Amino acid sequence: MKKPTTRQSLRIFWHYTKRYQLLFWSSTVGSVLAVIAQDIIPPYIVAKTFQKLQQAYSNHEALQFSDYSGYFIAFTVSMLLGAALWRIQTYCVWKFEIAVRKDMAIDIYNHLQSQSQRFHADRFGGALVSQTNKFIAGYEKVMDEFVWSITSGVTAFVASLLVLFFISYKYALVLLAVTTVYMIIMTWRMRRQMPFNRAEAVAESNQTAALADAITNTTTIRAFGQEDFESSRFGGIAGNTHKSSMALAVEALKTDSISHAQTNSFHVIAFLFGLVAITATHANVSVLYLIITYTQGLVGRLWQFGRVMRNLNRAIGDSAEMTEILGLEPEIKNPEKPEPVAFPRGTIDFQNVTFYYPEDAGRTPLFKDLYMHIKPGEKVGLVGHSGGGKTTITKLLLRFMDIQEGSIMIDGQDITRVLQIDLRKHIAYVPQEPMLFHRSLRENIRYGSPEATDEQVMAVAKMAHAHEFIEKLSHGYDTLVGERGVKLSGGQRQRVAIARAMLKNAPILVLDEATSALDSESEVLIQDALWKLMEGRTAIVIAHRLSTIQKMDRILVMDKGVIAEEGTHKELIRQNGVYATLWNHQSGGFIEE
Repeated sequence: MKKPTTRQSLRIFWHYTKRYQLLFWSSTVGSVLAVIAQDIIPPYIVAKTFQKLQQAYSNHEALQFSDYSGYFIAFTVSMLLGAALWRIQTYCVWKFEIAVRKDMAIDIYNHLQSQSQRFHADRFGGALVSQTNKFIAGYEKVMDEFVWSITSGVTAFVASLLVLFFISYKYALVLLAVTTVYMIIMTWRMRRQMPFNRAEAVAESNQTAALADAITNTTTIRAFGQEDFESSRFGGIAGNTHKSSMALAVEALKTDSISHAQTNSFHVIAFLFGLVAITATHANVSVLYLIITYTQGLVGRLWQFGRVMRNLNRAIGDSAEMTEILGLEPEIKNPEKPEPVAFPRGTIDFQNVTFYYPEDAGRTPLFKDLYMHIKPGEKVGLVGHSGGGKTTITKLLLRFMDIQEGSIMIDGQDITRVLQIDLRKHIAYVPQEPMLFHRSLRENIRYGSPEATDEQVMAVAKMAHAHEFIEKLSHGYDTLVGERGVKLSGGQRQRVAIARAMLKNAPILVLDEATSALDSESEVLIQDALWKLMEGRTAIVIAHRLSTIQKMDRILVMDKGVIAEEGTHKELIRQNGVYATLWNHQSGGFIEE
């Protein structure tokens, strides 16, 4: 994919802004009117006052405040109007920016959720969080600079130039030419600076990802005594961020130096023209005042232009990574015209399935013309050495990945023709390493059925033999389990995951080493609960501990993506094949690799 461009990021920003066009245009027009009211009209009123004062002095007239009260009132009204307009404009900006930030957060969350397992496996969770926050903050920076700096700056420049044109068109033309040269030079400098902004943004994301990875694996680092190694490794990553930031700082310093030199020249030109206008053409002193005042205002805006461009560069650079991600199409897509789910019985068919991982394209596929039929309500065990394709079958059934050829059917309905969310609602899945949310135990169990009552939650916890340890905790079912459930042991996490699957009460049950972290005594207890759970349901159970699946209706022995053997436990033992060898080689109840 092509690297994201500034135009792509801005196109996404505008897509969200269009949802709140009334507020956006109110903010923009408000900025224009506020600048005119507060920055353009007051100096003009002051200049007119100076002109009248100078005439009064020249004519030796008596000075009375009442003769100038009109100017004072106009000046005051203009300032108050400007202040009021700025407040209204600020409210409009905040309102649409806050709304857009919410929309962006929700859409990015949904987009990330729609991505495949492979997408998330290839990326750090911490980096995705950082990229999301930077993208949303980047939008806010761009909008702030556009409404408060660019719009107001352009308005001040155009209005000041128009006033100066009527005072001294020659000076106005010179000012226009010098400003044009300044803008061209600064735009060129900012383009040169853009790669440095992006490099810094990438380095910062990498640093955030490394920090999140290390914090998540603190126990492993300590257990292996690798604190010094990890500290050195993180120091290197932080060093890369430092180098990127310093390289950007040097470029920014060059840009600021060029900008400063040019803006200083504006002051010199303005003062020179003002003096010439008075001494050579005998212009009113108000001319000098307006030339210097408007020019100083313009110089201030132009000096801010450097800061504005720097902030825009940083905002676009920060947004680049998420812009690229938002351009990714989900690998696993829902059908354009989804069918309603019709899984009344739970029959599962893999028909001539060919599958290979994307990174293995061109090599021998894991499955080639795989056929597998599971009858409704049948309990099927999958066994075999690691890499045989057992877990892959469950992921394909859940559409965590898609096959390249063939079809997977449930009750005669192709699973690719229904919504993914509807498919998965009909399957209760307990993975080998269940991950829990950093929420209470009650919320984690209830995740299987959000509308379940506390009594139902407690009932399945008792069935999964999780109630025993839960009630001993200080806060019971309201105990927070920590990030990914780190406060619980592996066996406790699996009991909670099993309780969650029980509560889901789906017609199809998939257990991928669901009892691997349990001791033998606990497994015996939970086996009874699992058999009750499997009653009337189609079940696929993966296990290295063969004792777990002895009572299955049928056992499939997977070997290098092929069903090498199938039958009941007794039938496979009598065949004296792969399964019998695995059974005889068990050590402590597990398959030896």
